[in-house]
Amino acid sequence: MRNPSVRNISFYLAAALIFSMMVYNVFYHLGTFPMSSWDEARHGVNAYEMLRHGNLIVNTYLGHPDYWNLKPPVSYWAIMIGYKLVGMNALGLRLMSGICATLTAVAIALFVKKRFGSMAAIVSLLALSTSTQYLLNHCARTGDADSLFVFFFTLSILSLLASRRQTRWLYAAGLACSLAFLTKSWHAGNILLIMVLYFLITRQWESGRWRAWWRAALTFVVPVLAWAFARYHYDGFRFFKQMIGYDLLLRSTRPIEGHIGDEAYYGVILVHFFFWWLALLVGIMVISYMQGVRLLAFEGADHRRKEDVIGILLWICVPLLMFTIAKTKIRWYILPVYPPLCLLIGICASQLWRKGTWGARGLLLAGLLFVASFYETNIQHYIHHPKPNFELALLQQTAQMPVHGYELFMYHPLHEKGRWPQNAVLTAELANDLKPRHGGLKTFLHTSRSLLLVKKAWFSKQLEHKYHLSVLASNRWGYILEKHA
Repeated sequence: MRNPSVRNISFYLAAALIFSMMVYNVFYHLGTFPMSSWDEARHGVNAYEMLRHGNLIVNTYLGHPDYWNLKPPVSYWAIMIGYKLVGMNALGLRLMSGICATLTAVAIALFVKKRFGSMAAIVSLLALSTSTQYLLNHCARTGDADSLFVFFFTLSILSLLASRRQTRWLYAAGLACSLAFLTKSWHAGNILLIMVLYFLITRQWESGRWRAWWRAALTFVVPVLAWAFARYHYDGFRFFKQMIGYDLLLRSTRPIEGHIGDEAYYGVILVHFFFWWLALLVGIMVISYMQGVRLLAFEGADHRRKEDVIGILLWICVPLLMFTIAKTKIRWYILPVYPPLCLLIGICASQLWRKGTWGARGLLLAGLLFVASFYETNIQHYIHHPKPNFELALLQQTAQMPVHGYELFMYHPLHEKGRWPQNAVLTAELANDLKPRHGGLKTFLHTSRSLLLVKKAWFSKQLEHKYHLSVLASNRWGYILEKHA
């Protein structure tokens, strides 16, 4: 047998290598990718305007209270911190998402190392570090609320599992659940349901810890009520009516905004983004069955690990079931299931490695190398080839120009009002506090301190001369025009 100190050194070296890869996957070129309209830019505008107006409670869009993005303010606060730390830019928008994704990986690795050993921790970390949807789609590398939400979701469930050994972790679980609610609203209901089911299945009413559970409930309720009281101070029940009627009841009972799907929707999403990791998990189960290895059986002193496994399985199944029942289907709703799926893969791989034959170990090692290499290759291709958005690049050219705070209009010969994409709104605001407005050419001509955004297809010298305009900036997408002094 190897010396324990040698095993520890090997673990920390492997963990450091994989964690370095995770950090690279998350942060490389993080600030160079164009901002997306759904929902990254919306969150970015909310956070920018809250910061500019000095209001930490009410999120606004184009200067008005936002009753479409019906989320409590914690995700906006995270973006505001990023803006303050690294500037009003795409990196600032995404900084805290990246940090929370890496902290989630750390939390997973530390928990699994303590409960299930070094091998399980390494495999879990490797799987999460190469999970393409978790890293690239609406989560770790974007300014959406999901990375922060998954972080709090993960902390809450890990704390719940740790509370079976030390009661104080139950209070951490309640507080993390509260922060998850204050990040992504009703999605945190999955955490509460997991807690209730875990309480019932593990028969915790027999432990006599009712007082601890009530205190944990208070750690959840008090922060939520504090925010609700502060929000009510600004606009009464209007935000809450929308939050309940639209964001909870309507989304749950009918498909809205074109987000449709059947009962297999999330299964298809998992197969699309996570197929080879799932295939490896199935392969581990098949080989273990053939060799008589009981993967999730823990005897004697390990009986509490069974409860950990129950919690992990609930963590996977509850969100998948609840979002399958809900009528509105959106692919990133199931992002919270990636950490527990990676946990399960790590635990099963560890058990096979410990109890299986040398041949089984060889197959497992080959499978791990193949799957991790396959997804890491896809990730590297993505992060090294950002797709440019020339409209946003044109708006960014105004950053160093003396047009701070100007009103910005869009010209379109067929649609005089000019619809602003959300990512264009955010880019304009971050570039030079430009204020996108509706009204088109006519309103622009009668507004002082204003600019006109014109797509190349709609620009002509006749337009420029007829209205006495001059070109302030241009690129292959179009022009920004200003009136002659």
